[in-house]
Amino acid sequence: MATVFVYVGEKGRKNLDTGIRESVWGWKPGAVEGKSHLEVLQSLHAGDYLVLGYLGLGRIKAERAQGRTVSELIITRLTGGLYEAHTPVWDDETYPYRLPMDVLEVWKDVGRTDIGDDAWEALRRSATNSCTATPPANEDSFMEKVLAKVLGEWQQELVQAGKPADASGDADDPADIAALDLPPVTDRLAYVRARTEQKALRRRKLAGRNEVPCDLCQLLLPKRLVHTAHIKRRSVTSRQERGDLSNVMFACVLGCDSLFEHGYVYVDADGAIRPAAQSEDSADLTVAVGRLGATCTAHTDASADYFAWHRYNIAHVEES
Repeated sequence: MATVFVYVGEKGRKNLDTGIRESVWGWKPGAVEGKSHLEVLQSLHAGDYLVLGYLGLGRIKAERAQGRTVSELIITRLTGGLYEAHTPVWDDETYPYRLPMDVLEVWKDVGRTDIGDDAWEALRRSATNSCTATPPANEDSFMEKVLAKVLGEWQQELVQAGKPADASGDADDPADIAALDLPPVTDRLAYVRARTEQKALRRRKLAGRNEVPCDLCQLLLPKRLVHTAHIKRRSVTSRQERGDLSNVMFACVLGCDSLFEHGYVYVDADGAIRPAAQSEDSADLTVAVGRLGATCTAHTDASADYFAWHRYNIAHVEES
């Protein structure tokens, strides 16, 4: 995974806010065309990192930058590669060379020791070179800093919740890397972020309960036997959808979670649980599907669109 740094000065505050809101960053043709900057941008792909540093550097030499801080550091993950578009996004310019992104972290008052020497120098060089996307000499040190910060926050949350400060996970949480629905090729930061996000959703959904009913079979079970499962798969959701409790349901590990996850059952527009065509592949599978309840208790007006996505994309049900 590649990482590039982009500096944003004081006059770019409004554009920065717009880019974060619209999940995109862009450059003018003059900053890209016929320059080595174009090759850097073309080398970036979905899953790479674009880090935006706001205010505090400017066109200064490396010695002067050592003791400075940037007001904000916005760590984003690219959701695609470079593309060209002229549809209006920002008020002042078109910025047609664009990268789509998803914000992961926003840090305040960040200095050189927070992100490492190589990352800090890349940010400074971006500031002195028309805010171009600048890769660090060694990105591993930056990712280690990010990972350490995220892990530290996670451990603090566990301590506050009365849990062991162990990054390996919660014994009462059956979620594992498969349940997180991460891409086949991932990295440590993505894994830790997904684990943290999953745990926060689980705590909100459980609301302090030790037993919860499965939304598919309605059995009341100890919480360790129940997944907090995304209805619309996490890998294709927006940041807002990933944090939406309406996109999460309880699915037990006694078969319901896997049957839904792999599309052997689906929930129709009225909330009824239906067998998908592939569930007829064997008599035993039909028996397993028949064990589920008649209706899904997680189906509401707020979750209906998520279940519709699952019907069409996972269970392959043709909508009439």
